[in-house]
Amino acid sequence: MKRKAGIISLYAAAALCVVMLASCGLADSGSGSEPSNAVPTTVQTEAPTEPPTEPPTKSEAEKKLEQMSLEEKAAQTVVTGIQSQAVDKEFKALAERGVGGVILFSDNIKDSEQLVELTNGIKAAAGDIPLLIGMDEEGGRVTRLPSGVLSMPSAYSLSESGDPEYVNRAGKNLGEQIKSFGLSTGFSPVLDIWSNPDNEVIGDRAFGKTADEVCAYGLEAMKGIMSQGVIAVAKHFPGHGDTEVDSHYGLPVVSKTRAELEKTELAPFREAIENGVPAIMAAHILCSKLDPDNPASLSKAIVTDMLKGDMGFDGVVFTDDLTMGAISESYTPDEAAVKALKAGCDMLLVCFEYENANKTIDAVTKAVKNGTLSEERLDDAVLRILNMKNDYHIDSEPVKMPDVDEMNKKTAEFTKR
Repeated sequence: MKRKAGIISLYAAAALCVVMLASCGLADSGSGSEPSNAVPTTVQTEAPTEPPTEPPTKSEAEKKLEQMSLEEKAAQTVVTGIQSQAVDKEFKALAERGVGGVILFSDNIKDSEQLVELTNGIKAAAGDIPLLIGMDEEGGRVTRLPSGVLSMPSAYSLSESGDPEYVNRAGKNLGEQIKSFGLSTGFSPVLDIWSNPDNEVIGDRAFGKTADEVCAYGLEAMKGIMSQGVIAVAKHFPGHGDTEVDSHYGLPVVSKTRAELEKTELAPFREAIENGVPAIMAAHILCSKLDPDNPASLSKAIVTDMLKGDMGFDGVVFTDDLTMGAISESYTPDEAAVKALKAGCDMLLVCFEYENANKTIDAVTKAVKNGTLSEERLDDAVLRILNMKNDYHIDSEPVKMPDVDEMNKKTAEFTKR
């Protein structure tokens, strides 16, 4: 009996399995899937493919650079002076070559109406790339504003207020004056430290006698200038304050070590870089412990390795005027220009004589052709210049005559303190 019951149980279990399999088959067929007796197949799946990488979008400056000839790129690095109070044919010829900028001096300026006419004439002479127009406008004893326009006080007198916010407003006012006459920059602020009382070339052009004072007040002036859409040019890197020789006439020598400079002269420039200064001017001073052979403006160790490398500056490096005595006693302006570009400078001030500007364009073009200067270095310089012009909306649109009376009312706040 036990064996018969076991057989019956076995049959019952088999029957139950058949019923269950049939039910599953009906359910599967009802859902539209493969029948249960289908032979399973292995599905081969391909590994997902990466979408094609699109080339990075080129900026307007990069596109413009690609369209420029070698001579146009060389010309874009040059800031020329102008030899009259109006645009003349010699300047127009330089503009046609693609010169990058113009610097004005007191001899170029008669009054407000004439200055507006001059800047508008310069703008009209520009080609596809607008010209940077500047003048040394620091306030105090370094001013080029027309007669009848009230100049700002010196940097040192502003800092004597002890009020950084006041100095910031002073920077805004200075920037507004510069922009009102159609200029792109006042080649300011001075971030040198007036640490040497015998230094007459800097003196009260500095915002203080210590690094802390210059950082506190000079940086606020810089921010104020930039807030008006004016290009701030921090100068004179790596620090002209502890010198006695005037670089207009000879080559000053600074004997401080890098460690000593870090504690003093370099501190304001570091802070300026951290706060987005678009341009820095390299000085014609010999820092004997950093480069015993070349002034800072012609030194790769100082401009490329230290300023652009260690300190991380990615803006435009201007040279001081390459016709100054500190340079001209050893080099012609065009020779110095090639050395300055090789050192890492980007924009070359050639302030006097059209012939010097034309020779500089020729020398830079020739240096690239004969391999003395790499085209990559020139392209880097020009790209920095074009980016700065785009960032600060430098254009060729004419400006209207500013309200000088209203301008003077705003400036009087600072001159009457």
